Amino acid sequence: MRQYLDRAFVQICRAVLAVGLALLPAAPAPCSPAPTTPSIGWADVAARVIPGTVNILIVKVVGSYRKDKNDEKDPADTVGQRKRYVGSGFIVDPSGIIVTNRHLIAGALWITVRLEDGTELPAELVAASPVVDLALLKVDAGRPLPALRLAARGAVRVGDPVLAIGDPLALGTSLSAGIVSGLQRDLMNTPFDDYVQTDAAINHGNSGGPLIDAAGEVVGVNTILLTNQPNEGSNGLGFAISSTVVAAALRHLLHPAQRPIGWIGVQLQGMTPNLTHALALPLAGGFIVTGVDPDSPAQQAGIGAGDVILRYGGRTAPNARALMRDIATTKIGRIMPLALWQKDHIRQVDVTVRTWPQVSEAPADVVANPTDALGHAPPDLGLLLAPISPIARRAFKLGERKGVLVVAVDQMSEAYSRGLRTGAVIERIQEHAVKSPAEATRLIRADRLPLVALLVRWDDGAHWVVLHTGLAEPTPARTARGPRAATGQDAVGPATPAR
Repeated sequence: MRQYLDRAFVQICRAVLAVGLALLPAAPAPCSPAPTTPSIGWADVAARVIPGTVNILIVKVVGSYRKDKNDEKDPADTVGQRKRYVGSGFIVDPSGIIVTNRHLIAGALWITVRLEDGTELPAELVAASPVVDLALLKVDAGRPLPALRLAARGAVRVGDPVLAIGDPLALGTSLSAGIVSGLQRDLMNTPFDDYVQTDAAINHGNSGGPLIDAAGEVVGVNTILLTNQPNEGSNGLGFAISSTVVAAALRHLLHPAQRPIGWIGVQLQGMTPNLTHALALPLAGGFIVTGVDPDSPAQQAGIGAGDVILRYGGRTAPNARALMRDIATTKIGRIMPLALWQKDHIRQVDVTVRTWPQVSEAPADVVANPTDALGHAPPDLGLLLAPISPIARRAFKLGERKGVLVVAVDQMSEAYSRGLRTGAVIERIQEHAVKSPAEATRLIRADRLPLVALLVRWDDGAHWVVLHTGLAEPTPARTARGPRAATGQDAVGPATPAR
């Protein structure tokens, strides 16, 4: 087994995969051998842990719009089709409790779990975490099931050998070996990101499966792969939610009343030098508010998008993730002071911490094909924008979002490299709310700024994205004043789940 793994070639695979997917591209990128891992008796480890892993079969409804005689797509007239998808999970309690990714089971009509012995059982969704990409399923096998053990905090180190287990391409349980490439990676997917990075092949099909150490313990839940193009397979950049986060999420999901998560209803992003420059803010550090939930404590306190939180409870936080964790662990009902930069001055407000609202993973509406509306392209940004029409609102499930819709992105553009994709909504340009593609172009051209900050909303929240415009340098009055913010990467869009 070890010799086979050492020679394995990494090609494409899918974590949430339509079973009907078959053909590879005619000219795939040349594959290269998987990195050599330290000599580990993986066969013995695999024999112990594979019985505690499961394959998950999902049924969802997808569809497309019919066009009417005016070549318009009618949102009310869809062609629904049930499709099967495949993912992974692992047992954490002999009673039949299974951990998997929330994105895997979101919108599922039916969930079936296949045990390692081939037994298929209907699964019930017990709970889905509102803050991390994790969900719990329950099956009744009529007998105790073999459960895997979560590794303790600090048990894994960079360079340690690991084994990723999953069900790529619905082939059945498969293994890939590698090492831990990095720890505590923040991919800006959630405020609580704490990923284990590995070069073990985490492909489409591995979502929800365990990342195992040499002791046979779970050090992470395979969740994300980073690729240059959509639908590519692993290129050695796989990410698993750390066992520390998994353990905390389990405590909350199994005992929500005893382990409530504090919430004030803000989405945050750390300030970077480019973002400070683009927004012409006279301060360094802090965390810019990218969104505020309706009827939340933050909204009731007058906090809005574009405000910068400087202190929470009288303390500064080293990063946005730490601040969100401070909020999450605050006692429910406690009134906390907040210092923030708002409209050119520092303001003090009080917020009452409430319990984080639960999320629903009920079946979603029919997934529609994108609208083909066209719009204006701001200069040199590589974006094609359109107004949010009623048809587009239904097609992209935009709800009540306001702004302009991204309908195309040049794959060679900086915008594409920053994560902008079709279906994203640009809500603000600099400090201005944007209502139309023409207004977006006007705002970008008005001050001839070399950098422009866009507040972009995806399904999982909003992020500020800084892009170069190719225009002239700003006047001194528009440059950032005072010390620059702490160093860090500019915001990028959400990483791709292994689905």
